Amino acid sequence: MAERRHFLPRLPAKRARGALAVEAAYVLPVIIAAAMMFMELANIGLTINMGASALERAIQKFRHDGVETLQQGQDMQALLRTRMALASHNYLNEDNIATIDIEPYATLDAMGGGNAAAQENSAGANSGVPSWRISVDIRKDFITPLPRLLGMDSNAFRYRYQQVLAYLPARSTEAGQ
Repeated sequence: MAERRHFLPRLPAKRARGALAVEAAYVLPVIIAAAMMFMELANIGLTINMGASALERAIQKFRHDGVETLQQGQDMQALLRTRMALASHNYLNEDNIATIDIEPYATLDAMGGGNAAAQENSAGANSGVPSWRISVDIRKDFITPLPRLLGMDSNAFRYRYQQVLAYLPARSTEAGQ
């Protein structure tokens, strides 16, 4: 008995290259879009982390300034904008800081919505210290054209930070404190 072998006909080299080109035409745009998406997510994450640490450092400088300095009417918004830009190592510039809202309160209890009777009865040493609620909006442009290709209305993303500045140390003139 003669054994019959079935062989598939071999494709010419030109047809194989053509099939590879068609497969690459389908796969490469997906790979490129995934790489751009990864770059955008990394940019957003870096911006959020840099903005949070820059705001924390800027507020820490306000704590070092003390209550008396802040109550003398310094322009806290301009100072906060400049300090955040410097603290972010120029990753965020002053134009990226879209809005700054600073709400002053007479005490921390007033910010929490406490009533006047409870404020008078509180025996806390820091009950007379003013406080501020600080909200900062960051606006940073996307780095790839992918969001515009996906039909997003804006070419930038926004993120909002909120911090409370209270319990500031009072400047003491005594050497023992």
